[in-house]
Amino acid sequence: MPALQFSLKPRLCVLTEEEDACYDQLEVRWKAEQQMSLCLYQSDMDQPLRCWQEASEGQHKFIISATRNVTFQLRENNQTTLVSEAFEVIHDQKKYRRQRRNPWSFF
Repeated sequence: MPALQFSLKPRLCVLTEEEDACYDQLEVRWKAEQQMSLCLYQSDMDQPLRCWQEASEGQHKFIISATRNVTFQLRENNQTTLVSEAFEVIHDQKKYRRQRRNPWSFF
């Protein structure tokens, strides 16, 4: 299997209590030691986001709207997944965290 670099920026989104979805611009980049025909897939979609024919590198910028983690994959011939990266959606759970109180405080 040829060496393949795959990066996703940003890789993380923290939602505040008021937000229910991440709305962000993502940039996917890849680089290979030899020319390859690859397609970029998003885990919850059947159709590729972008394909490259006989290329040794590529990049794709797009806006994502996500309410949960999304995995992106580079597949060869639309079949074999060569590499994958996750875009993580983290909910800020402040309202679920208990406040620490001093044991001697009654208020």
